[in-house]
Amino acid sequence: MKIAVVGGGGVGGYIAAKLSEHFQVDLLSKSMQQLHLIENGKRHTYHPHILDKPKGIYDIIFFATKSTVLPQRAKELQKHIHTHTIIVPLLNGIEPYHQLKQLFPTAKVLKGAIYIIANKAAPDTIELKGKGALVVTEQNETLAHIFQTAGIKFKMPQDIDRAIWQKYLFIAATAALTTLYNATFGEIAKNHLDEFTRLLKEIKDIANKEGIPLSEEDIERSITLLQKSPAEAKTSMQLDFEKGTSSEVDNLIGYLAQKSPLFTQIHNRLLEQRG
Repeated sequence: MKIAVVGGGGVGGYIAAKLSEHFQVDLLSKSMQQLHLIENGKRHTYHPHILDKPKGIYDIIFFATKSTVLPQRAKELQKHIHTHTIIVPLLNGIEPYHQLKQLFPTAKVLKGAIYIIANKAAPDTIELKGKGALVVTEQNETLAHIFQTAGIKFKMPQDIDRAIWQKYLFIAATAALTTLYNATFGEIAKNHLDEFTRLLKEIKDIANKEGIPLSEEDIERSITLLQKSPAEAKTSMQLDFEKGTSSEVDNLIGYLAQKSPLFTQIHNRLLEQRG
């Protein structure tokens, strides 16, 4: 079985590291030369094949790029699949699945998400924070097998759309506020919890209008997740703003801005802040 992981950031680095101990894995990254993972304070080196371009035909492809480069990276792989290739987006937001579905009409594109706090500690080093990672995907025996073999925690809920929105609920609200205020998770929980709750309720209402049964329980779960996350944690969108690199503001917040005056204001403030 040949697996490609597209993107060498926190998500892609973690997935490639874990899978490479048991499977043939190509980590498609234009910046990495090696792969080190810091987990539970310990540093380990992993050995996927690190390539800047795809090579051969892949049975499974995990996309873990920034949404801003997803179409470009996906097109690079269009000639490297077969009719049974499984493709899984592990990006933030709702739209990546639909983009990949259009770009790979003959492949098996499955919905997916990942709960993880992982950032680059150095150009070739990923640091995993908190209690590890949890992958959420559509039900699929092949994916279940590779996750179990690699020791990657996963869930395959019956209502995958609700599960994707549960992740989106949390990440959109945290990304918006951590970036607006240049604040950590702990600072948001301490100083901006009312505003965080307001954003969660707005996203829930948007989801409900689209037929996704998010509930007050999901809001409470997101609040608890924020409070239990490492206090020093930051979102990837916030880190992109700090570095002045391309961010996911349009993918994460722009989608909600099309449906909500509140998020239109937030989106505009973020665009002004980005300059």
